[in-house]
Amino acid sequence: MDVSISNAQIVTTDAVVHGSLNTTSGQIGVVTENGSATDLPEHDWQGDYLIPGLIDIHTDNLEKHFMPRNNSPWDSVGAAVAHDGQVISAGVTTVFDSLSAHGQKGGFHRNEIFGQLISGLSEADHSSMLKADHLLHIRCEVTNPELRNVVEQLAEHPKLKLLSVMDHTPGQGQWGDLSNYKKRLKEQGMSDAEVQSHIDEVMGWRDLDAVDGNRNYIFSLGGKLGIPVASHDDRCAEQVVTTRCQGGTIAEFPLTLEAAEQAKKENLWTVFGAPNFVRGGSHSGNVSVQEVARAGWLDALCSDYIPHSMIRSAFMLTEAPFHWSLPEAIKTVTAHPAALAELDDRGQVAEGKRADFVRVRHRDGQWPVIKEVWVAGARVA
Repeated sequence: MDVSISNAQIVTTDAVVHGSLNTTSGQIGVVTENGSATDLPEHDWQGDYLIPGLIDIHTDNLEKHFMPRNNSPWDSVGAAVAHDGQVISAGVTTVFDSLSAHGQKGGFHRNEIFGQLISGLSEADHSSMLKADHLLHIRCEVTNPELRNVVEQLAEHPKLKLLSVMDHTPGQGQWGDLSNYKKRLKEQGMSDAEVQSHIDEVMGWRDLDAVDGNRNYIFSLGGKLGIPVASHDDRCAEQVVTTRCQGGTIAEFPLTLEAAEQAKKENLWTVFGAPNFVRGGSHSGNVSVQEVARAGWLDALCSDYIPHSMIRSAFMLTEAPFHWSLPEAIKTVTAHPAALAELDDRGQVAEGKRADFVRVRHRDGQWPVIKEVWVAGARVA
């Protein structure tokens, strides 16, 4: 049913307009400043903000619901539904379920659960159990000897909309500092001998020719499928330049200011984790996203592992010491993720876009509160 949202502070891409918004056939219709005149059922938002539905291009949240305890997998459909409920409550109306083609992790093999996660999502989606629009972001560990077999099985999947390449072996990317890597393993209960054995095993996967071949394959596949490819955890300018030369368009989680600055020089989109921004720093010793924002090199934020961090980060950007305008801040979680993921039908409050929008109540110094969530013109939360 088409409706009218009235008495709202509507956040467009370049202004905040007090007025009303109509929906028509699941799309945004007319945005009217200062009041409304319509025969549609009307919803008075009492001066709360109306922003586009958030678009999360990278979240590990589904895996957390599927494996809530080590070696204790949950029902895959139940995991998808629980995950969906959490992201919707955070105002995320489009979520890229970021599944890792990583190989071994802990006591289970990720390749073995890959199919279960996707089938659980598919079953929940086909049964109309999901409220958000779920898309696939396959995170491709270039050291995984089975990578191509895993990805090839998904190449024609209609939900596959994003690929990324990453290298999480010790001494690379996020774990460039081996001492931090060893410390984290010890915190998980490993002895010194077990830590060294694990490092030796993982490093045994790292064949340089295979790494380069897998990386080239993923960028080539993205071009063939017509979907964007991101490089994950670039540490230096040289790695960013390589990403651009291979056809990448996104620098996902650059680890240093040097890499973030180079990404902007190369006209790559930069994406960072919102939890890092909210916390004021990286949990693993990498660059602070707040520092990146102050430098002017932040394009988009994703939830990474905390869905509610996105809306919190956007409003924090409007406060000291950043003082971004609200439209510019909201773009980091809406219009910019849509653009970098090449989704041209959403991410903005504009006529003809999908009627995905969120009611937010915000008071200075407080967490923004999600009051309502609408997807394709229907209220879902």
